[in-house]
Amino acid sequence: MQSHSKLRSGSLLLVAIAIACLTPISPAHASLFDGPVDRLPSVQRDSLRKGQPVVTGDNGKYVARILVTASAAQVWQVLTDYANLERFIPNMTSSKILENRGSRKVIEQVDSRQVFLVTITSRTKLAIQETERRQIDFRLLDGDLSKMEGYWKIEPVSSIPRRPPNQILITYTVNAQPSSSTPAEAFYTIFKEALGDTLKAIKTEVKSRFS
Repeated sequence: MQSHSKLRSGSLLLVAIAIACLTPISPAHASLFDGPVDRLPSVQRDSLRKGQPVVTGDNGKYVARILVTASAAQVWQVLTDYANLERFIPNMTSSKILENRGSRKVIEQVDSRQVFLVTITSRTKLAIQETERRQIDFRLLDGDLSKMEGYWKIEPVSSIPRRPPNQILITYTVNAQPSSSTPAEAFYTIFKEALGDTLKAIKTEVKSRFS
């Protein structure tokens, strides 16, 4: 009887040890693949890791992403270079800082593009709120659109689990709505197509400045 009891106690102890050893494995494994890119759908993850921009959404509400091999400071320097955006952003013909109060700014941008045989020019005056090396919020104060608001977000990403970050995920979330005089469907199509070009231009500029 005593040996039976010892055998059962020993079995229970082995089970307890096994449970103790196995329990941490699941959360630890999950944390390895819980970065901002890992949480995205597999098709988007694959495209980003191949260096391609990913744009989702419709009807003026979009989320655009791209992975850049750089530091947060380097990406931040390019994104906040408001006075020189026209040098590398496609179709932007003018970008000016109208007010500068540290992390709060007002900028004016002019976009000009050829659509068939017609040149379409639009102006936006935006209020900017910066959160250092993390996020840039913006909203329309005045201009040729009825609405323009959203944010730029930068997040460090490690291409290898448990290694220091060596990339930055740039996310551009925007709600842009045309004025009543602009055909909505045409505007949405042109705007969405331009997002991928803009992100690729930013990636190229970061590489050009810091490689």
